[in-house]
Amino acid sequence: MTPVTLTLDLIFNNRVTTGLNAVEDHWTDEFGYAVTPGHGYRDNVQVTLRDLDLGRFDAEGDAYIVDLLNILPGDLIGWTVEEDA
Repeated sequence: MTPVTLTLDLIFNNRVTTGLNAVEDHWTDEFGYAVTPGHGYRDNVQVTLRDLDLGRFDAEGDAYIVDLLNILPGDLIGWTVEEDA
């Protein structure tokens, strides 16, 4: 497996926080994720996850993230691939 680090932007809800807490060992920050103001009535979550499977991410894209976190596709706003230092 080739590791990849991704920064995810997600909708803030119980499903997302449950999924993020389940993959706590992949957090790059001790505090996990940040809740930021979103558009309208909802907030967003931003988190950076390390050591994810690049091959599976490359093949499945958003479906890999949705499956990893056990969230709905609409919960995922976007992602960014981070450069390894």
